[in-house]
Amino acid sequence: MRGQRLFRPIRGTLWGAVVLALLCFASLDTARAQVLYGSVSGNVRDTTGGAIPGVEVTITNPATNFSQTAVTNEAGAYLITNVPRGTYTLRATMSGFREFVNENVVVTVGNVTRQDVTLQVGGVAETITVSGASTLLQTDTSEVKVQVESKEITDLPLNQYRNYQSLLNLVPGATPGEFQNAVTDTPGRALTTNVNGTARNNNNTRIDGAQSVNIWLPHHTAYVPPSETIEVVNVSTNNFDAEQGFAGGAALTVVTKSGTNELSGSVFGYHENSALNARDFFNYLDDDGDGEADNPAGRRSITGFTLGGPIMKDKFFFFGGWEGTFQGLARTQTVTVATAAQRAGDFSAFLPGADPNVPDAIIFDPLSGNPDGTGRTPFPNNIIPQDRMSPAARTLQDLVPLPNLPGVTDNFERSGTEALDRHNIDAKVDYYFSENYRTWGKFSFMDAEVTKDAIFGPAGGGAIGGGGDGRGLTDVKVYGIGHTWTITPTFLMDGNFGVNDMDQEVLTADIDTGNFGQEVLGIPGTNSTEPQSRACMVGGINRCGG
Repeated sequence: MRGQRLFRPIRGTLWGAVVLALLCFASLDTARAQVLYGSVSGNVRDTTGGAIPGVEVTITNPATNFSQTAVTNEAGAYLITNVPRGTYTLRATMSGFREFVNENVVVTVGNVTRQDVTLQVGGVAETITVSGASTLLQTDTSEVKVQVESKEITDLPLNQYRNYQSLLNLVPGATPGEFQNAVTDTPGRALTTNVNGTARNNNNTRIDGAQSVNIWLPHHTAYVPPSETIEVVNVSTNNFDAEQGFAGGAALTVVTKSGTNELSGSVFGYHENSALNARDFFNYLDDDGDGEADNPAGRRSITGFTLGGPIMKDKFFFFGGWEGTFQGLARTQTVTVATAAQRAGDFSAFLPGADPNVPDAIIFDPLSGNPDGTGRTPFPNNIIPQDRMSPAARTLQDLVPLPNLPGVTDNFERSGTEALDRHNIDAKVDYYFSENYRTWGKFSFMDAEVTKDAIFGPAGGGAIGGGGDGRGLTDVKVYGIGHTWTITPTFLMDGNFGVNDMDQEVLTADIDTGNFGQEVLGIPGTNSTEPQSRACMVGGINRCGG
C-alpha cells in the first residue's frame, strides 16, 4: 500500500496570491486575545479614582527588547494587542504624575492580561516600582481553558514517547490520551482524547496558528512537536472564540519556542531497556533453556538538543532543535498453529473420549452424503487422506512453524522486536522590524521508519504483537509563516499561513517475494505482490489501469 501526499506545497502565482490574501487580512481589534498572542489591557486612574486620558503605557520584554505602546483614551482605558508570550515590564508615564513601573506582567497565549494602574501626583523623575508577579485572573472572557507552560512540559514526567499530549490528562473533562492506530501508520505517535463527551475527531490542534491533522486519520495530528521545542499549549474546552474554529471538543493551540538575546539551549536523553523491565506475565517461552521464561530484548532511547539566540541583537532571533527516537520494543504473541499430526491429516485425538485435554470433533467427508449436507460420513478414524489435501494448503503449512508449546490451542509463541527510527527537526526565526511590525517563519520535519517482523516468518500472519508486518516509511514536513502589524491601537493586520506535507509508504514483509500466490503456493490467477503492482493501488483504486 502506498499512501498519498497530503497538502502538496503550492507554487508560483497561486502560492503568492494565497499568501498575500492571508497575510493582508485586516480586522478591527477588540479587547480580546488572539490565537498566537496575548493582550494587555487596563484602566489608568488617579488616587481619587478618576480616569486619566493621554497616559502613555509601554510594555517591554527584557529578553528581546521588544516593546509596544498604547495611550489611554478619554475613559482612561488602554489596550495593547498581539503581544508575544513572555514576562514584560510595564511603564505608565504622564506629565505631573510619578512614573509607574511593574516589572512582572506575564502575558500568555490566548489570554487578556489585565493590569490596572493608579498614578500618584508627583514629578516625572519619581518612580513607583512594583516587582511582585501579577495574578493571572481571566476576567475579560468566559472561555474555559488550561495553559500548559514550557516548565510543566519539560519538568513533568512524560510517558508515551515524551509526548506533550499526555498532559491533556490534567485537563478537566478529558479522557486519558490513548494510541489509536499501529505505529507503522502513525509513527508520530499522536494521542487522542475525548473532551466533555465529544467525539475524538472534534478536537482541533493548531501548531503556530496552522491546523495540523492527518487527513486519513483525522483524530491524529499530522505532526507532534518535541516537548523541548514547545513554549506553551493552550487547551480551550468551552466558550472559545470563533477564531479557534474547526473544534467541537477541544481547541488546542501549540506555540513553539523562539530565540532571545541570550544564547541558550538544552541537551537531553532518555533510555529504557528490557534488562530493567519486569517480564510480561503472559510470556512463557524459554529460549535459553535455563528453566525460566525469557524477557524479550527491547530498548528505547530518546535524545536530542535545542539551541536558540540572537542573529541580530534586538532584531533577528533563531531557535532550533533535533530529537531522535530509536526503539526496538520487545513484542510477544501466543497463537494457535497446526500440530505435526494435524498437518498430516490425523485428527484422531479429537474423537470423542480419545483425549480429555482435546475438544471432541468429528471430521466428515465433504464429498459424501447429500448436497444439503445430510447423510455425510466421517473419515475413518478422523484421518483425512493425503490425496484429499490441497497442494497449496500443504505448501503453506510447511511455511508455518510447528508448535513450541504443548497442547492443540495457544501452542505457538514468538518474540520479536518492533523497530522505530524517527528524527524530528524544528527551526524557527523571528524578525522585529519595529515595535509595530513583527514576522516569523518556521519549518518542522519528521522522518520515520518502522519495521515489524511477521509472526510466521515467510508465511506472514501479521506482525508479532498485532498490526501489519513489513516496513513503513513516513515523512512529514510543516511550513509556516506569519506576521502581526499594529497600524493603530484599534486597527491591525494579523495573519499566518501553514502547509502540512505528508508522504507515507507501507510495504508488507512479502513485498519482495514476487507473485506469492502463483509462484510460492501454486494458486493460479492470484494477484501479484510485486512492488510496482502494489504501487498502483492507492486508496483502493488501480492508478495504473487494467
